[in-house]
Amino acid sequence: MSYVRKVIGNDEKMILTTRLHWIYFIEACIFFILITSVGLLIDYLLWHYAGSGLLYYEIDLYFITFTQDFTPIPLMFTLAGFAVFWSLFTTYISTEIGLTNHRIIYKKGLFLIEVQQVELEDIRGESISHGWLGWLLGYGKIHFDCRFIDDVYLPATHNPYRLVKAVHTARMRHEKITYNIDDLDTDIERINKERLAAFKTRDRLNKMARKLRRDFNTKH
Repeated sequence: MSYVRKVIGNDEKMILTTRLHWIYFIEACIFFILITSVGLLIDYLLWHYAGSGLLYYEIDLYFITFTQDFTPIPLMFTLAGFAVFWSLFTTYISTEIGLTNHRIIYKKGLFLIEVQQVELEDIRGESISHGWLGWLLGYGKIHFDCRFIDDVYLPATHNPYRLVKAVHTARMRHEKITYNIDDLDTDIERINKERLAAFKTRDRLNKMARKLRRDFNTKH
């Protein structure tokens, strides 16, 4: 069951819940493969260039033992890669963002759970950052500018404009917030322009990629 759905009050209505983009899982896999590969490469180069003579003298550092037949370098790098993988993977599966008619709830952590929340009436603005990869894959990080409390920074979520538009709609319907339909229309128009610009950038990247593939096929 969704965590944020369990913590909302009886007078609250859940509007939207979302999770992180799958790019975090891809990053976790890439880091694990890279770090493990570095360990295997170091172990190979150590043996190939230094020769077995380097390991004539057995080294025993408690549970770390170097011999001519075994070095723990690949294992150490594999464990380090798994630690990085686990950190990113648990962030990916445990982070949840919820929007109710009163507040935004940002939950992170698998075992040691941390919850950050901000009332809708404390939000004064927002910004979305993509980066080239975010434009291409459709994710972005959201920064909510808040008054009286620390700003809220949300990690890369899928379709961030959907969440931002839902926040503006909830603010318009909030009884304590002076936010009329004209303000909503202005903000929605700005969001749509930003989203359209992101889509145009992604289209340009796709066209460049297709052109590179055509040029490569032509030459080969």
